[in-house]
Amino acid sequence: MVDFNKLSVAKTMELRRLLKQIGADYKVAKKTLINRILKSGDYKGVNLDELKTQVGVVFSYDDPVPAANSIFKFSKTSSKDGNEALKILGGFLGFNWQEREKIIALAQLPSREVLISRVVGAVAAPLSGLVTVLSGNMRNLINLLNNLKLKNL
Repeated sequence: MVDFNKLSVAKTMELRRLLKQIGADYKVAKKTLINRILKSGDYKGVNLDELKTQVGVVFSYDDPVPAANSIFKFSKTSSKDGNEALKILGGFLGFNWQEREKIIALAQLPSREVLISRVVGAVAAPLSGLVTVLSGNMRNLINLLNNLKLKNL
């Protein structure tokens, strides 16, 4: 959920296009309607009536990280004179409310592909070291056999 109080219409359209590219949506509704929807489901941890601002909702249908990342980057690029035009208020992961700090931490995670490549690299590094060590011993054996062959000739 975001505070879009200072966001212009042009910036709002830009945000919607950006989110659509990653498979997410941005909707604006009255806080009372959003509260009713949250209460009708099992969503817990937030009461929007306590917020003194307008609320926009970002829906991510698959992976929440790209949506959080896009919102975080957009909030940084859309700031005017140090004031964020779009401010992250928090969000739901599953049915649990997460504070602003946790959503920002989620946004700063590397992409899924980068994390997978790091894990694969961490697993492959010791194996490649083992191959290098074993090939070094094999190379030394071949050099020794070649030297013996040359001495015997």
